Amino acid sequence: MKTHCRLLFFLSVFLLQTAISYAQTYTVAGIVVDDKGAPMMSVNIYIRETLEGTSSREDGSFDFKTTAKGEITLCAQMLGYTPAYMKGEASGMGRVHLVLHPQNVALQEVFVTAGNYRLQGSSKWKEMSPVSIATTAGAVGDIYNGIALLPGVQAAGESGKLMVRGGDSREAQTFIDEMHVLSPYTYTPENSAARGRYSPFLFEGINFSSGGFSSDYSQSLSSVLPLTTKDESPVTKIGVSLLSVGMGGGGTKAWANSSLSFNGDYQNIGPYNKLFPDSYDWINPYQRISGESQFRKTLANKGIWKTYLAYDRTSFAQHTSEAFNPINRRMDFEEDNLYLNSTFRKTLGKGYKFFSGVAISSNKKRMDGASLASDALKETESEIHLKIKAEKRYSNLYKLTAGAESMLRRDSLSYMYPPAILTGGEISHSINSLFLINDFNLSASLQGNVSARLEQTSLNDHWQILPRASLTYKMKDFYLSAIAGLYQQLPENSFLLRNQHLSAERCWQYILGAYHESNGKTFRLEVYNKKYHNLATNLNNNYTSDGYGYARGIDLFLNDREVVKNLEYMLAYSYNDSKRKYGDYPAEAMPQYATRHNLSVALKYWVQPIRSTIGITDRYASGRPYHNPNEEGFMQHTTSPYNSLDLSISFLLNKKVIIHASASNILGRNNVYNYTYSSSRGEDGAFAGSPVNASRNSFFMIGIFITLSGNTAYDVSNF
Repeated sequence: MKTHCRLLFFLSVFLLQTAISYAQTYTVAGIVVDDKGAPMMSVNIYIRETLEGTSSREDGSFDFKTTAKGEITLCAQMLGYTPAYMKGEASGMGRVHLVLHPQNVALQEVFVTAGNYRLQGSSKWKEMSPVSIATTAGAVGDIYNGIALLPGVQAAGESGKLMVRGGDSREAQTFIDEMHVLSPYTYTPENSAARGRYSPFLFEGINFSSGGFSSDYSQSLSSVLPLTTKDESPVTKIGVSLLSVGMGGGGTKAWANSSLSFNGDYQNIGPYNKLFPDSYDWINPYQRISGESQFRKTLANKGIWKTYLAYDRTSFAQHTSEAFNPINRRMDFEEDNLYLNSTFRKTLGKGYKFFSGVAISSNKKRMDGASLASDALKETESEIHLKIKAEKRYSNLYKLTAGAESMLRRDSLSYMYPPAILTGGEISHSINSLFLINDFNLSASLQGNVSARLEQTSLNDHWQILPRASLTYKMKDFYLSAIAGLYQQLPENSFLLRNQHLSAERCWQYILGAYHESNGKTFRLEVYNKKYHNLATNLNNNYTSDGYGYARGIDLFLNDREVVKNLEYMLAYSYNDSKRKYGDYPAEAMPQYATRHNLSVALKYWVQPIRSTIGITDRYASGRPYHNPNEEGFMQHTTSPYNSLDLSISFLLNKKVIIHASASNILGRNNVYNYTYSSSRGEDGAFAGSPVNASRNSFFMIGIFITLSGNTAYDVSNF
């Protein structure tokens, strides 16, 4: 760990000296007012596609230094107002006058406040920009690591996956441009944190709903992560990236009304492991090669067509053994993952809008030496997602949305121990849905949403109505909201392969929330109660839908970027009380992955003289429950608390070069996530126990991102 800190220190000194050598700056200054000429305070002022910017003062004035040269685009954004943009030479931005106009408070916008929070049928906390994720300590440029700092999400240092409000990772689903992503996480060895497959820079913004989402989405019991890709790029550019664990590069070709982007990445953990070994005995190090491409075209009459294709291949080999089993075996792993997404949107006349989309997901895994030295495990999952919807705004008082979708799935699993196939199975099924959404503007202060899904699962030919409703009341800059809804999701494949007649798992969600924003400060509080039914269980190889449970708690969020100039802090706290009887649990108990208390504090400070952002994040979680077979009862013990202190530094060396360094868990805390026990008693008459830890306590990363052409600042995915 000391080596990590020394490297980070010397890197900081080197980059500080280098940054100072690029000392030529220009001053961007001016005033921002509303459409009536009144000065506006706390407006976010920044240069597009850079880290440089500030907030306006009480008199509407602002100023900051920039190293940008040539033409830049100055942006001004504030909650409830249409963003303002100004293009010009950086050297000529010394006396800028920006005007912000209030957004039209028509029905379509009533539920969205500056794109950051959605109170309509959803508990959305914060829209995280790609730059925000890249510069937040602990996120390490990963979408899911960044979201893990928001309220409702539980610490998962050994898996890296989202676990929200008492639900496991399977209950949080990801959508790209409204289309489902079957396998959003990379595969990693056991007790090693996974990452998202997709770069945050592919998306306009990253929204996260911790519950109460609208009838647009289903097959998720807890939360959804809807990601929206960028529209056509107006800029042709190319760039490369060099990382401590790999390299990448790509670019975008822009035409008048369309653009084509490509990005490729290669990761190899081998060189990093030689400097900072983990707990694995590697034969072939973890490697991943990936490529993604997107074509975007703006059509006549307000139409846009997007097609996105991504492929990645992961492989590694290691010597491994089970706990309390001294026999080592060789384990080889290979995975191929494909995702294709194509959508079409069009705004028609007379208040009509139309959307259609198709997504194809395919994931194939093969593991030799999965449990025994000569066995082989093969698993294949595939899905075709079809969706179509239309909406009609009849007036500022009412909007109707109607749609239909279908998920066609095929899953197979085989376990072979030569010369026979010991276990296996295959299922093909569909999930078909109709949904209807009604948005009401009941008054200037009161808005409502009533929606429902009619969902049919072909495995058991069961039809289910899923009603949902929300109400939002506004008092100046203070909002109150109430949400209720029924959600369902099929059991995991390992259960369906053994009993295809299991019921869909269901969850009723009830949420009360309060939200306030003013003067650069955001406060939000939510109280929730979730009731689970028909959870899949497996006792003595008897697979049923007799499980049940609950989750209830409080989420608190505070964000402030005005208390100290150039400083932004974010505080998130969650209390969760959850129990369930599911899986192989013999009784209702707090699930092993759950934590009762979660707290994260994230600080980011912009240092203008060296054009850098310094980030510090501290995350705490109370201990997880675990079962000790040496004592009576079930899940009767708790691990020690989780804590991780993370640090990051992002340097804008010039307009085309960004250097980012980060270190996670810099104190090297050995967090314990669970305990495993021997299958038989020892000589002392007790079952021996062993703690479950992450494969490495700390991780250090440095990346250099360089634009080779174009006049814009580098964005990491080249999209």
